[in-house]
Amino acid sequence: MLDPWYERNTLSLLSLPANVVCQQTSKIESELYDSSYEDRLPILADLVLYYCRHATKPALMQLYQAEMTLAGGERRTEVFIHSLELGHTAGTRAIKAMGAASKRFGIDGDREAVPLMLEVVYNRVVISGRCQWMKKDKVCTSVNLTKACKNPEELDSKMECLQLTMTEVLKRQNSNKSKKGYNQQLSITEVKVDKVQVSGTGNTTFAVCLDQDEKKIFQGVTRCEVSVCYKPDSSTDWRLGQALSAQIQPLHPTFCSLLCLPIATFSGAQP
Repeated sequence: MLDPWYERNTLSLLSLPANVVCQQTSKIESELYDSSYEDRLPILADLVLYYCRHATKPALMQLYQAEMTLAGGERRTEVFIHSLELGHTAGTRAIKAMGAASKRFGIDGDREAVPLMLEVVYNRVVISGRCQWMKKDKVCTSVNLTKACKNPEELDSKMECLQLTMTEVLKRQNSNKSKKGYNQQLSITEVKVDKVQVSGTGNTTFAVCLDQDEKKIFQGVTRCEVSVCYKPDSSTDWRLGQALSAQIQPLHPTFCSLLCLPIATFSGAQP
């Protein structure tokens, strides 16, 4: 979800030349926004500050938790709001983040990717609300998780989940001309889950990327557990607890158990 005001008035400026977005705003425009500072800011900075100061309509972003164990035994706990990429997809993103240096490594597709020996355990989300735990050994190139609910106004603690997509290698072919093999047959499996655990079998390690952010890429991961974030005391009705600010009240009573990050926007969630 992207606030239309922010997209139109801020992100759209990024396609302009740097000398344009770095131009200072006129004195009159600056005074209309805020007369508390004398130095005139570049156009882009002025718009970002204006957005941060005056955007008041809330949009609640559901948080997800990723607990990772690295090859050296270190444990990391991170949160994300949209997606988690594991394996080849995350590794490819890490190579692209290297910029010009990425040309030395090349970027392979799923057919050229090195398969990962994984144990995948997940809780499948069903309409009845009953748990359906599944445990499978998989040979995959990638295991990706994305936010299943695209519209904030449809969020509900009874159905909020993640879309699990596994790209599985069914048949691998070794090349006669080179030692490098390729994945001859791939299968993509999609399932809605609220908890998933991925572990490398043997000495298998993999890369993990959160929210497609090149600054949130973790290498040498041996185990990754992902779950929907809930409030510490999700059994308490939000209406009986301490009164919440009008900006962060849940959209619906059943929404109270989910742990969300309130983001101020001009448009807010659609009613």
